[in-house]
Amino acid sequence: MKKKELLMIGLMVFSVFFGAGNLIFPPIIGKQAGTSVFTTMFFFSITAIIFPILGVVAVAKSDGLRNLANRVDPIFSIIFTIAAYLAIGPALAMPRAGTLPFEIAISPYIPANVPKGLILFIYTTVFFGVVYWLSLSPNKLLERISKITSPIFLVLILMLFVGTFLKPMGGYMPPEPLYAKNMGLQGFLDGYLTLDALAGLNYGLVVVYVIKQKNILEESKITKIVVLTGIFAGILLFVVYMMLAHVGASSISKFPNTSNGAEILADVMKYLYGNFGAVLLACMFTVACLNIGVGLTTSLSQYFHSMVKRVPYKVWATIWVIWSYMLANLGLNKIMEYSVPVLLAIYPASLVLIVLALIDKYIKGSSTVYRFAIYPTVVISIIHTLDKINIEIPLASSLVKKLPLQSADLGWLSVAGICFVIGFIISKVTEKNTVDVEVN
Repeated sequence: MKKKELLMIGLMVFSVFFGAGNLIFPPIIGKQAGTSVFTTMFFFSITAIIFPILGVVAVAKSDGLRNLANRVDPIFSIIFTIAAYLAIGPALAMPRAGTLPFEIAISPYIPANVPKGLILFIYTTVFFGVVYWLSLSPNKLLERISKITSPIFLVLILMLFVGTFLKPMGGYMPPEPLYAKNMGLQGFLDGYLTLDALAGLNYGLVVVYVIKQKNILEESKITKIVVLTGIFAGILLFVVYMMLAHVGASSISKFPNTSNGAEILADVMKYLYGNFGAVLLACMFTVACLNIGVGLTTSLSQYFHSMVKRVPYKVWATIWVIWSYMLANLGLNKIMEYSVPVLLAIYPASLVLIVLALIDKYIKGSSTVYRFAIYPTVVISIIHTLDKINIEIPLASSLVKKLPLQSADLGWLSVAGICFVIGFIISKVTEKNTVDVEVN
C-alpha cells in the first residue's frame, strides 16, 4: 500500500474516534490540571488513545468483533456484540452526535421568539441526511473523510490553537487538588470515561473493510496496515488532545468560572474571533460529529448485514439513521439515562477482551482463560452499575465496594487479573493432562 493510502486510512481512523465528547474532555482537564497538564494527558492517552487503537487492532486480527467474542462463548458473543454496537451507536452516540453540536454551538444564539424545537428539527434533518448520504457508499468513506472532513476539522483545531498564541489569555495555573494529589490516576480515569475502547471494537470492522477495498486480503498484511495506521492516528489524537488541553489550561486567567469543556471552547472562540467564533465552533462540532455518525452507521450496518445477509446494507443504514434521527428529536435525554449504565456495564469487559486478543498467541485461544477473565469482570461491572443507579444486591454489592480501586470505578481490575491467572493455570493443567492421555 502506498504511503498516501496509509496516511488516508490513518486520518480516517483518527476522525471516526473524534466526536463531541473528545472535544469537550481535554479543555476541562487542561484547566483543572494546570501546570501538571502534560503528565495528566500522558496517562489520559493510555485509556483514551492506546486502548481504543488496540481495540481496532484486536478486531482486525480476529476478523470481526463477533469472532473475537466467540472465543469466550457463542451466546456471550451474540449478546455482547449486539449490546456493544447498539449502546455505542443508535442508542447513544449517534443521536447525541446530532444534538450536541446544536446544543453547544447553535442553541445559545437562537432568539427567544424562535421555537428551539423547530431549529433542532431542521438541523438534525440536514445532519442525518448528510450522514445517510455518506453512509450509503462505504467504498467512498475513505476518500470523503480523509480528503474532506478530516482536513477541515484539523484546520479548525489549528485555528483555535494558534489563536491562543496570537492573542494570549494567560499562563497555566497550579493544578486543582484532585490533579495535584494523583495526576496519573486521574488522567487514566478521565480517559477511561471517554469509553472509546468500545468504539474501537466497533470500528475495527470498518477499517478492515476499507483495507480490503484496496485488494489486500492477506491477514498478516491487513494487521500490519491496521497497526501502522493506528500508530499514526494515535499520534495525531495525542497532538490534538494536547492542543485542546493547552487551550483549557491557558484559559483559566481569562475565564475562571467555566465549568466544562464546551463553555471553555465557546468562550475562547468568541475571545479569539468575535462573533465569527460561534460559526467556527459550530463547524468544528458538526464536522467532528458527522465523522462519528458516518463511522458508526457504516460499522453497524456492515455488522448487522453480516449477521442477517438477507437484509441489504442500505436497509440497515436506513434503519439506524432513522432511529437515531427520531431519538435526537424526541427522547435523547431519557435514552442517555439508560444507555450510559449499559455502556459502563460492558466497557470493562471490552478492555479485558482487547488485552486477551493481543496476547492470544500465548494463551492459544483458550476458552477457559477467556471465560475466567471475562465472566467475573462482567458480573462485577453489572453489580457496580446497578449500585450506581441505586439498586443494591444483598451481600454482593457490599463485597464489590470493598475491592481494591473500587472507589475509582476500577474494582474489576483485580478480579479480572486474579481470575485470568487461575484460568491460565487450569488451561495449562488441562492441556498437559490431554497430552499425557494421548501419549499413553
